[in-house]
Amino acid sequence: MTENEFLQSLAQRFPARNPVLHGIGDDGAVLQAEPHGRVVVVTDMLLDGTHFRLSEITPALAGRKALAVNLSDLAAMLAKPTAAFISLAIPRATTDSTAFLQSLYHGLQELADEFHCVIAGGDTNSWDGPFAINVALTGSPLSTSIPLRSGARPGDLLFVTGPLGGSLASGRHLTFRPRLDIARWLADSVSVSALMDISDGLATDLPRMMQASGTSARLTAADIPIHSDVPPDLPPALRLQAALSDGEDFELLLAVPPAAATALQAAPEGLAFQQIGSVEAGQGITLLMPDGQSSRLPAGGWQHRL
Repeated sequence: MTENEFLQSLAQRFPARNPVLHGIGDDGAVLQAEPHGRVVVVTDMLLDGTHFRLSEITPALAGRKALAVNLSDLAAMLAKPTAAFISLAIPRATTDSTAFLQSLYHGLQELADEFHCVIAGGDTNSWDGPFAINVALTGSPLSTSIPLRSGARPGDLLFVTGPLGGSLASGRHLTFRPRLDIARWLADSVSVSALMDISDGLATDLPRMMQASGTSARLTAADIPIHSDVPPDLPPALRLQAALSDGEDFELLLAVPPAAATALQAAPEGLAFQQIGSVEAGQGITLLMPDGQSSRLPAGGWQHRL
């Protein structure tokens, strides 16, 4: 398949629709301006061998995950998706590039359609390295106030939207559902001080929020929800470590004023919030263990080495 043939097939498959006025086929896409003048932009690049293994999964699952991690970032910004831009680096050694691309875009399209996101453009190239996919998403804020990582204040309470751990070993990182439903409800119902998604593990992402906010946190180990994907026969300390450090959970981590806790605990069925601790003045993260002892949050999670 030539590049022109591929682009023509994409233009037919993904016609422009609101808010995209002109999509695939020109040097740039044209989007209808947001009435409030604000656009949220997120982007993530995923690599074969790092974020998934194409020797073990279909291209459709790789495409789904590439879009899903960006949708998770939009949820963390309390924004709904509008348009997606997909850029690919395809290995020259790919046996059947047409079948590969058809499967990849099947996975992308299924999730894009579910969340009313228009695939509006991108770029494609070939090279001698592993498959790489970059997705950039534009989003429309769901609230007049966009919570950032830097908004946590002493006295706020910390919540997560679901159990943690075991995502990589179970394959859940390929099939998770971005928490856009929770983002919509939060935007309508709760004052959120700070918000982010948990992609690199709670032990990595919570310190990022606290550092950005200039605050510290106290966690209660017994309150951290551990996913059933974490083997139940592991010692309790290892199960806790998995919840803190496995990463790729894509749940939301939020800090809210104490007055908002009642609303979270009374959230509609299907929307879950678990309190795990509180925000304090100072630096560092303290972990209160079941035996009453306190310690610093152990290092863990995923950090890219550049």
